[in-house]
Formats: sequence, C-alpha cells, structure tokens
Amino acid sequence: MTNDRHLQELARALLLLAALSWAVPVGAQGRVLLRGRVVDDVTQAPLEGAIVMQVGDHRGYMTDSLGLFALPVYPESRGYRLSVEQLGYNVIEVALGPSAPEDFVIVKLPVNPIRLEGLTVLVDRFARRRSLFAGSMRVVEQRRLVASAGTAYDVVRGVVPFARMCAGSLDNLCSYRRGRQVTISVCIDEVAAMGGASELDLYDPSELYLLEVFDGMQVRVYTRAFVERAMRAGRRLHPLSWGCA
Repeated sequence: MTNDRHLQELARALLLLAALSWAVPVGAQGRVLLRGRVVDDVTQAPLEGAIVMQVGDHRGYMTDSLGLFALPVYPESRGYRLSVEQLGYNVIEVALGPSAPEDFVIVKLPVNPIRLEGLTVLVDRFARRRSLFAGSMRVVEQRRLVASAGTAYDVVRGVVPFARMCAGSLDNLCSYRRGRQVTISVCIDEVAAMGGASELDLYDPSELYLLEVFDGMQVRVYTRAFVERAMRAGRRLHPLSWGCA
C-alpha cells in the first residue's frame, strides 16, 4: 500500500511538471519558470504552503501538497536568488546559476523548533476559539488566500457576498437585518481596522495567513507577520465576545 501511494504521488508530480512546462501563467510572458520542490531539511518530507519568491519581488508562489513550485522570473544572465519561507522554519535564500530554468531545484528548509512549537500552539488556539462559537462561520486558509486575485478587501467581499457599502460611508461594509443597517466589524491582527473595511485594500492576499467570518458580522483577518510575532511571543487570542478589542 505504501509503495502504491508513493507511485501515485510520483505520477501526480510528473503530470504537474509536464503541465507546468507548457503552461505560462497570465502576465508571465517573456519570463522563464524556475521549478523545484521544498522539503524539510531533516525528514526530506515535502513542505506544503512554503512561499518561494525571487529576492526583490513581492509576489511569490506557494508550494502544493507535494512541495512543488513553478516560479515565473525574468531571464537573468548572472543567475537567480530565491527567498524561501515557511511558518515554523528558518527563512533562507538560495543562489541559482543562469541555467536554473533548465534544472529541477530541491530546496531544503531547516526547521526552527521554537517557531514550530509556537505555530502549533497558535493553530490550536484558533481551533479552540472557533469550537466555542455557536453561530455560523466561514474560514479561509492560507492556500486559498494566496491564490486569490485583487486585495484582501476583494476576498472579504467574496466570502460575505451580501455585504454592501454602508449608506453615508464608503469605508465600511454593512449588512441589513430586519430592515436595519448594521455595520460589519473588521479586525486586522486582533485590532479594529481604523480605516474600516477599506483598510483591507492595503493588503495583498499573499500577505495573509487566515480569514475568519463569524455570523457574517465580524470579520477577523490575520497577516503572516502577526503569526510570526505570535509564534515568538506566545500571544493569546482575544475572546470573540470582545469584538475588535
């Protein structure tokens, strides 16, 4: 059974790489693809959700369940420098030669035990807080966020499609219940968004780690930067009853 599963995963990887060799992402004309896999430095297990980007570029590629990536870059005669990061691991830079687009790169990420333990604790706190909520909720995790177009505001509008601009305010989103306008509260990293929902336009979805929507009335957005800080400091999450404290 183990061998069959390994063969199935290998077949999937080969099919994906074959597809990537023909498919050129929209907006990537004139570029070449750097292909490879990100793995754990010790176990060699593929790392899903690692972000691979060219140094100096703010757009990256998130690895799939097999740790594979295909990053479009402009041809460089002097070679390429990639930044690779994954929550719970050390961020590393990788120097590749000019022929890298012709190769398949294996990137080994060293685990950071303190960060990894902090991430495990934080994920558990998110899950426990959601388990105590009796109403409806929507959760959008990192993989879907990174694949989203537009800004964080556009993502929220997609998750809360019935929300509308508040009458008399272009900065906030409102819902209408029993004919009454109710403002949707927006929290970014456990703090009330001072600019209202419009503040979400400042964030690219690739900067986000998690989006939670409770009863369609409370939107909580968490950035990767917040998660990095929380992993180190062991920060606790506010009770949902506090709103955007």
